Amino acid sequence: MPGVDSRDGSRDWVRSVPSVATVSRLVESEYRVAVTGAVLVRSSTNDVYRVDTAVRSYAVKVYGAGRWTPDEVRWEQQLARHLTDSGFPIAADVPLADGDTVGILSAPEGERPVAMAEWMPGEKPQPPGTDALYRDLGRSLAQFHVAADHFRSSRPRRTVRTASEVREVSDVLDTDSPRRRLIEGAAAEAQRQLTRLADQGLHWGIRHGDASLDNIHVSDSGLHFYDLDLAGPGWQVEDLTPALSTGFADAFLAGYTAVRPLPSVELEALPWLRIMNCLQNLHFHLVRRPASEGTASLAEGWVEAGFEALAATAGPLGLDI
Repeated sequence: MPGVDSRDGSRDWVRSVPSVATVSRLVESEYRVAVTGAVLVRSSTNDVYRVDTAVRSYAVKVYGAGRWTPDEVRWEQQLARHLTDSGFPIAADVPLADGDTVGILSAPEGERPVAMAEWMPGEKPQPPGTDALYRDLGRSLAQFHVAADHFRSSRPRRTVRTASEVREVSDVLDTDSPRRRLIEGAAAEAQRQLTRLADQGLHWGIRHGDASLDNIHVSDSGLHFYDLDLAGPGWQVEDLTPALSTGFADAFLAGYTAVRPLPSVELEALPWLRIMNCLQNLHFHLVRRPASEGTASLAEGWVEAGFEALAATAGPLGLDI
């Protein structure tokens, strides 16, 4: 099997980066469009390219090997099409010439799914933002949730969070260290509280998974979402936690609830979901990112900020850890 060491089943390659020329040839061959220019925009868990033609531009995403199956990426493209058909401003999927929405690129580490979408108008907003921007973000996210609640697909899609994140984060921390106790204690109590709230009607639905300023463009016509690679089933209200941790929380919440009022059970769940969101971010920066980009990333401040955010959230909840 490409990219796999047959002796122990591990991968010989962790992550390769396709050249711009390779992606351009793939687009011309599989999508049957004439490429006039292309550039690598971002290389991380996935590799994202902007591809230009004479009439429009596209975003091409080459997914990391072993992360999502082709059918799970098809689920994502179906969601994008459903949202577009519902009138929600999001990057629409672009099918291959054969009608499929997902292609395959062979790489040293294995087969990597490929998907293309329209390049959204406008520009990414720069932090820190404004009340008006976050009010619009809240309104748009609520519209996303309302539309996503009507989405149905026969394709599989895993939940946004698996059960392994807490264990994998704990495994890289010293036994009996304060940070390990914080991770394990906060996760256990959050899970107990969310189980209780689920019995009271906490809404399980489709999440965007990363509803932040990093994944929107702002144009004269408003906000445009893109990047659904973290979308999937989960506690939907968790999508609110990143924006609610900013200084624009009130404006964001006002925009959201103007479209989708929040019942008391969802408001009660927010701090516990904030804990789970902090744990997920720590998993990315402590486990996943160093494995693919190297341990130098551990010194960039994200891990320290993650533990500070987790402790700041756990304290007011009375978690004496």
